[in-house]
Amino acid sequence: MTAKGGHSDENLLQLIATKEKELETRVSQAREQARRTVDDARRQAEALREQARRDAAQLAERTQAEQARESESLGAQRMAQAQAEAEQVRARAAERMAAAVDLVVKRVLAGL
Repeated sequence: MTAKGGHSDENLLQLIATKEKELETRVSQAREQARRTVDDARRQAEALREQARRDAAQLAERTQAEQARESESLGAQRMAQAQAEAEQVRARAAERMAAAVDLVVKRVLAGL
């Protein structure tokens, strides 16, 4: 018996089996390619995450260093200001020392 196109039933079954194997091979290859693509994407994502971690660590380090410099600078400014104020107090005290000594001497002598 022959089917349309002059192929026998057996030839048609063999043709169908051959096409099924070809399709199975294509599906298998497509699955393998998809697996490789997913694996590559995972590796790239992990590399990006690692780079982001390194970048974040570097940024944190730079930020801490900058904050330390700013704190040190502010501390130095405050220390300089405090020293200037202390010097002003000493200068005023030195200016008033003679008057203070005179006042103490007068009060002590007045009490005698």
